[in-house]
Formats: sequence, C-alpha cells, structure tokens
Amino acid sequence: MKSSHRVVLPLATALVLASVLASPGADAQLPSPRSLEAVYVSASSNAKAATCGRRSAPCKTITDGLARVKTGGVVHVEPGVYKEQVVVTKRLSLVGSYAAVDALGLSSGSGNTLDAAAILLTPSASGSSVEGFSVHGAYGEGILVMRASHVLIADNTVSGNDLGNKSNTQYLECEPQGQVPGDCGEGIHLMSATKSTVADNRVIGNSGGILITDEMGPASGNRILHNYVADNLYDCGITLPSHSTTAVSKAGVPQPSKGGVFDNLVRGNTVIGNGVIGAGAGILIAAAAPGGGSYDNRIVDNIIEGNGMPGVTIHAHAPSQDVSGNVITGNRIGPNNLVGDPDANVFVTTGILVFSAVVPVSVTLSGNRVTGDVHDVWKSRNVHVKH
Repeated sequence: MKSSHRVVLPLATALVLASVLASPGADAQLPSPRSLEAVYVSASSNAKAATCGRRSAPCKTITDGLARVKTGGVVHVEPGVYKEQVVVTKRLSLVGSYAAVDALGLSSGSGNTLDAAAILLTPSASGSSVEGFSVHGAYGEGILVMRASHVLIADNTVSGNDLGNKSNTQYLECEPQGQVPGDCGEGIHLMSATKSTVADNRVIGNSGGILITDEMGPASGNRILHNYVADNLYDCGITLPSHSTTAVSKAGVPQPSKGGVFDNLVRGNTVIGNGVIGAGAGILIAAAAPGGGSYDNRIVDNIIEGNGMPGVTIHAHAPSQDVSGNVITGNRIGPNNLVGDPDANVFVTTGILVFSAVVPVSVTLSGNRVTGDVHDVWKSRNVHVKH
C-alpha cells in the first residue's frame, strides 16, 4: 500500500453497503421454514434451488446454499469452480473443500453502489467464518469483511484479484485519490471490522495483501496471524492505514468511537516481495488526512524481506494525526526498501522506518533482527523510540 494511501469517502462506502443489503442476493438469504442446519453445495448438481441443500441433492451454487442454510448453520462446498460473487448476510460457517470462487468479470450494482468483491461479508454476518477456499478473479477484493465483528477468515488462498481498472469497472476501491492510484481493496480487506481473525491464508499476486481500514468506524481488536503474504506487486503486504478524518480530534486526541485503526495484532506472518513495482512496504502503519489515527498496534514475530519500501514502515503526513504507541518487536527483517520511500526521501535498503511530516511520534522497538540493510532503523527528527 502506498505510503500516502488514498482516503475513501465514508458516504460512498455507506452507499455500497446499502446497495448490497438491498440486493436480491441479500434478500434471498433470509431464513425460510425449510432452511437447513447443514447445507451441501456441488458444482455438478442439478437440484432445484428451492429444495436443494441435502447431501443427496446439493445446491449448484454457493449463493443458493446460503439461501437454504439457517442462521448459525454450516454450508459445505464440495470441490469445483463456482463462477459467482458470494454475499454473506447472516451468521454461518462457509467451508470449502478444494472449492474455488471465480469472480472474473463479475460485479453487481453500478456507480457508487457497485460491489466487486468475490466474497463479501456484511455487518449481519458477524460471527461467521470462511475457510478452505481458493478466491480469484475479482475486480475488487478477494474477501471483504465490511463492518462485521468476530469473523474468521482462515486457510484460504486469495490470489489474482484487484483486476479492476478504468476500462472495466467504476468500483470505488479502484478509483485513484489524487496522485495515489486505487488498489481495488487488495486481497483481504477488513473495512471497519472488529475482533476478527485472518489466519493461515496464502495471499499472493493481488495488488496488495491484507488491508485493515476505518472508513465506517473503528477497526480494532483484529488479529492477523500466520499468513503467507507474497508477490503482491503494487502495494504493501499488510497495511493498517486510517482513512478516517474523525479518528483523532483537532487537538490530537484519539476518538476511538468514531474511527481509527488500533489495538490490532500482526503476528507470525511471512511477508515477502510486495510492492516492488508500485512501491509498497512489507507492513505499513499510516495516516493520510488530518484526523487519521493508526495507533497502539503490535507487529510481532514476522518474517519480512524483499519488499519495495522498508520492512516495517510508519508514516504520519498531516496535523491532528496519531500513529504513536505502536510496538514493533521480535521480527526477522531482511533487505527491504528495494524501490525506496519517497515521502521520507530514503532510497537505500532499510529495515524499519518511522516518518512524520508534522506530529511527534513515539514507537517501541525491541528484539528485532535486521540483516542486510544499510539502515537497520531510520527515523525522522520528531520520532521518539522506546526500547
């Protein structure tokens, strides 16, 4: 994710959500008297959508399976390729067995209400899990969790998404903001999600890897654990940028009920070869506009090397921002900053970089092993490092 990261308008994001909740796909998932505790899906099935779902007569599409399962139930998806967008609007477990969601060329809605993710979980899907899928081909995110909590995204391969451009989509996440090109939402996106876990996924070959943002409210208490995030060539591997303009008051005081990316844990991930074309860090913590805050996050025990910008990068760009209180500890960091960090004007290999254009920043660094870099740690003058 580029260091100056775009700011997505909260109103536009809200319109996207409203469109999804009003869509036929969302309405079709409301419980019916005939809904099942466990639903089976097979791409080779010919069962009717209205009565499908039992093991002997599985549904043909994941969307049909979601419509037939009870809240709190399980949808088992058998091996096969499912050419569809998946929208989850109730609490359930979605479990794939060598199942692929192929969203190539698919979208729903239009203009500001366009959805281009392969798998979308809405607020009413809080408590859900998505496990065991290959997800590819989306104009936007492979998996988007929008304002939901206690969601588990685990053991998926998310690759080859973020294919949107001016010629094929008007998806908001693909739109540039000033000089910063759109990233289409990256591979896995937690948008104002809380207390959710992204674990043991392979996130490869998207524009960027895993993204946590706060357009619609705080993004906090999330855990990013043991993922392999590699070769997402245009943006960062794992990014925690604040898109909010109300997360921090004009006096510089955090307002956690309004926004902010805080109290998230990024532990045990392997982050390699990201942002080497478009200039992205291994792991980025940042705020772009005044009022943004990405603070009190923990980056622990990760392997980070070969990324376009420094292995762990912290950026503040404007007044009334807070990127303090972040803890960077126990990471193994090889050569990074292969492209360079233009905001900090650092163009030699760098393990950890903390830059602020205006506000003072405090960060804790301890127990990191940095090898092969000209700068183990680079910081601007207004940065205080605790050990």
